[in-house]
Amino acid sequence: MPISRRQFHHRLVQWGAAASLASPWLARAADAPLRWVVPYPAGGAADQITRIVAQDVGQSTGQPIVIENKAGAAGMIAAETALRAPADGLTFFVGSNAPLVINSAIYAKMSYDPVKDFVPVAGLGKAPLLLVTRKDLGASDLRALITLAQQAQRQGKTLSMGSAGSGNITHLAGEYAAERMGFQVTHVPFSGSAPAITSMMGGNVDIMFDALPSCMQQAIGGRIVPLAILDKQRFAALPQVPTLAELGFGDTEASAWFGVVARSGTPADAVARMARAINQSLAKPDVQERLRRIGAQPIAASTAEWGQFVASERERWIPVAQKLGIRAE
Repeated sequence: MPISRRQFHHRLVQWGAAASLASPWLARAADAPLRWVVPYPAGGAADQITRIVAQDVGQSTGQPIVIENKAGAAGMIAAETALRAPADGLTFFVGSNAPLVINSAIYAKMSYDPVKDFVPVAGLGKAPLLLVTRKDLGASDLRALITLAQQAQRQGKTLSMGSAGSGNITHLAGEYAAERMGFQVTHVPFSGSAPAITSMMGGNVDIMFDALPSCMQQAIGGRIVPLAILDKQRFAALPQVPTLAELGFGDTEASAWFGVVARSGTPADAVARMARAINQSLAKPDVQERLRRIGAQPIAASTAEWGQFVASERERWIPVAQKLGIRAE
């Protein structure tokens, strides 16, 4: 039905009033706290790296970031939590090796597709793995560990290997490196690196291939024994610890890495803003120094480069998981 000029004018006034009421909501949404969902518990490499960067990003942008630790199921609980949130640019997932790469190879069923359900935003940091043992195992160097492990196998036994969870890089790279060194392990998964290292110090786990931020201080303090680093070069804070390549086991470099992704459908401008804020943070010398002190280094990359990095990790580690026959339920 046609409306009169007076009715039309009245509706314009109503629409204007509605818009004025909506504007503060939009402003609040833009300034609302951001939510970063982390797939591991507090204290581990993921949590430490994330908090260093998130703190600076929050301070720089004036938009606080709430860290939500959702451990369990090789990072899949956290991934599912992030995917249940609206694609509004307020919730991001701190993805890592397991939920973005390895799980695809070792789980028969997953509730999400890491390629289709997430879009890359920016990298955060990565930390090389360190092979460590409990103090009373009796292996002061790598050769002694290999001898001990092989002797145990001849007696029908195996060393126990802790990890931050099934499918975690501390699991897959550990299995891979152990095979390269000629012995088998019995995998003991935990809900994160921190509880795994605590269990090792209690004498319940023999060895672990852990990310530096989670075990470096315990190694420096003599509470666990560092034997080799899975990196191209030695780490400055542990100069006496050789690389596995130095000891004759090349192609064993492995690191735990973490970066931000968003649910598919998140507005491109929200992704771009977050990527810009993260990379500006990673470029700051004080942030780089804080990461270095815990045994990590920044992954400074564009959104496209971060996506390419994750894709290259899939190409490397999925075939390894398949060859080793690692499966999880």
